[in-house]
Formats: sequence, structure tokens, C-alpha cells
Amino acid sequence: MTRRIETALLVDDDDAFRTTLQGALRRRGVVARTAATIDEGLVALEYEPVDLVVIDYRMPRGDGLSALANYRKLQPDAAIVMLTGFGDIPLAVAAMREGADTLLSKPVDADKLLREAANLREAASLRDRQRPPPSSAAPTPPPGSLKLDELEREAIRAALRESGGVVATAAKLLGIDRRTLQRKLRKLGS
Repeated sequence: MTRRIETALLVDDDDAFRTTLQGALRRRGVVARTAATIDEGLVALEYEPVDLVVIDYRMPRGDGLSALANYRKLQPDAAIVMLTGFGDIPLAVAAMREGADTLLSKPVDADKLLREAANLREAASLRDRQRPPPSSAAPTPPPGSLKLDELEREAIRAALRESGGVVATAAKLLGIDRRTLQRKLRKLGS
């Protein structure tokens, strides 16, 4: 049984997106608060913990990526989801390294966001309960918990959208060769 998300903090400078997502989460029974800046979000977390932190990657006064470690320090047990309209594999890796649990592309569906966050919290809870003694080998992650294919697919779709469907331009955005992107598209069946 997945752990239900009851409280959330949405940190995004886009007022329309932030309030729309807040309303969608509230309609699903989540107590959702918002912050328009990184600092505002950090202050909010000092006073009231949450189950889920959703933070935008690109913001005018500080990017979400550089703030992830501070958010993780304040909320070690929360699911932290970074949102971006400019997703790529290196960004996903950097976000995970800095403390995010996952990276999702904007616009995000509220149901998908809640499902993903609940699954992340449940997986963390299971890992904590099943933590091996320090001397044993590292456990293999449960099947399906690592979604590199999904992240790659989302990054490719975002690059293709941004490039207007031009494969060569999308490849440049992704930092890969055009032929490599074409092979990946064939493999993914896109």
C-alpha cells in the first residue's frame, strides 16, 4: 500500500501554473501551500513540514537545482520532485545527485505527480525498513524504481517540442549526435 501524500509545497515563479497545480492538488485532498521563490519556500518549510516538495528548475532569483540540498536538509523524509520544461538526462542526473527524488516535465498531471510522490515515499520507507547491515553488499533497487528509459524518453520529447520536431536541432539541445538521436527514436518507437 502506498503512503498517501497529505501535504505539499509548490515552489514555482509562474503564478498561473503554481495556483493551477495547487487547486488540482487541493481537489484531491492535499493541503497544498505555495512559494514564488526559493527563499520563500525554505522559510515555509522551517515552520511546517510537508510530504511533497515540488520545485521548478528555472526561476529568476536562483535555480531549483542549487537549492535542492537545502530543501532535502529541511525535509529529509519528503518526496522532492523537480519540474522542468527543459528536461534532459544530465539535468535529471544532477537533480538526483543534489537531492531530488525524480525529475518530471512541465506541464505535470496532478494525478501522475501524486502517484509518483506516493511511490517514492513508499520505496524510501521500504528501504529504511529493509536496510542491510553496513558490512553487506548494497541492495539492488526494486524493479521499476529506476526509470532511466522514461527520463530519456521525456528528455527527447521535450527537445523535439522545443526544436519544432527538427531532429538535428533536438540532438544539439540534448548534446548528442543527430544519428544517435535517430537510433534512440527508432528504439523508443517514437
